[in-house]
Amino acid sequence: MRVYLFLTAALCLAGPALAQDHGDAAPTQPAAHGPGWAYSGPNGPENWASLDAAYAACASGQQESPIDLVGAVSADLGPLDLQWTPRPARVIDTGHAIQVEAAAGSRLNMGGKVYQLLQFHVHQPSEHLLNGRRFPLELHFVHAGEDGSLGVVGIFADTGDANPALQTALDAVGASGDAGAPELDMTAMLPGSRAYFRYEGSLTTPPCSETVDWAVLEQPITASAAQIEAFARLHPGNTRPLQPLNRRFLLRSAD
Repeated sequence: MRVYLFLTAALCLAGPALAQDHGDAAPTQPAAHGPGWAYSGPNGPENWASLDAAYAACASGQQESPIDLVGAVSADLGPLDLQWTPRPARVIDTGHAIQVEAAAGSRLNMGGKVYQLLQFHVHQPSEHLLNGRRFPLELHFVHAGEDGSLGVVGIFADTGDANPALQTALDAVGASGDAGAPELDMTAMLPGSRAYFRYEGSLTTPPCSETVDWAVLEQPITASAAQIEAFARLHPGNTRPLQPLNRRFLLRSAD
């Protein structure tokens, strides 16, 4: 089974139309992603597990995401090696989020494993907390490993200067043809510091599969108030509630 099937649920930004690149080929959107789920109402997070047997981990999992990044242990995790190159990127509204599907060729090296970049999507507000603080936005850069696991890099966005790369994505929403696949330098969405938190977790959408190696950067980037409002208008509150850390270790890269 392609990693893609897991990613559709994992990308909180992505909705039904945002197929995720889980391989070198362009992603294909399946006809359906399982029983309909939502971020509120009768199909909201508290009921995900009851919508389908495949979603059982949403209630019974012990390594679920997101979490509050607090009380981390400093560790020599090595550098977060992000080898992202500017390439055309398809921007889609999946119904649950705005997703940017990356062309093949960018990768993440983390913990001795290589992951291929599939896509990134946006949550409003952030899913993870940093020492109890929730940010206006959180970007999830989803990478797939050859073994079917995912390496997801989370980046917070705080209110401040406008982010040109995010604006490029916003401008492409709903566009078709070449206009919907602008050249996008995703490194422009990286903060100056690469200090990060790492933990073993899950997709933050059904089926909540516990197949994700998380790396969340500590330093936020900025987005303008207008950009944050634009994402909020498109998909307000596409955020899963916090999950318990349980017996997992939360690590922070040494400075």
